[in-house]
Amino acid sequence: MSKKQKNNTGIPDFELETLARMLLPKIQEMFKDEQIQREFENWKAERTNKQEKKELD
Repeated sequence: MSKKQKNNTGIPDFELETLARMLLPKIQEMFKDEQIQREFENWKAERTNKQEKKELD
């Protein structure tokens, strides 16, 4: 079980939880799309490459 992080956004917890309950199913549905999965994998690879390049500089 992960440790709950402290909310320091100024947004009440119940509002964040309501927003998460609304968005999570839509995000999960979106990531079922193979094109979205490929785009996400490409984004992760680009990010990794940028981080590796930054570490070498």
